[in-house]
Amino acid sequence: MEKYQGLTQFLDEIDQDRVSMSFESVNDLVGGSLPESAFKHRPWWANRTEGKGSQNLAWQSVGWETRDVNMELDEVTFVRVKKKSEPVVVQTGTGLTIAEAKAGLATMFGLSEDQIEINIRA
Repeated sequence: MEKYQGLTQFLDEIDQDRVSMSFESVNDLVGGSLPESAFKHRPWWANRTEGKGSQNLAWQSVGWETRDVNMELDEVTFVRVKKKSEPVVVQTGTGLTIAEAKAGLATMFGLSEDQIEINIRA
């Protein structure tokens, strides 16, 4: 996901709940590193919860989804599906509760807390 950090940061910082962008604009945000498949294949822009691809985490991890992907015009619309929440702040020397960890992970990956499962092995 680090490859797409510029897009993640842009979406995380804007105040709008919907933004349309050209593929070239997205490419500029990620330092010109969009693969050719982003320009040729609609599934590259899919919102996924599992499977191949990590680019979707660039937008889903900060509460956005893609909509209206127009391959002919090379445009994509991102829609905020989860309102921004304040980050979980942990005091130095203390850990997180399971509930706090689930809330933080859900926010990070754009999922509901019910979709997060934490397993502890000792």
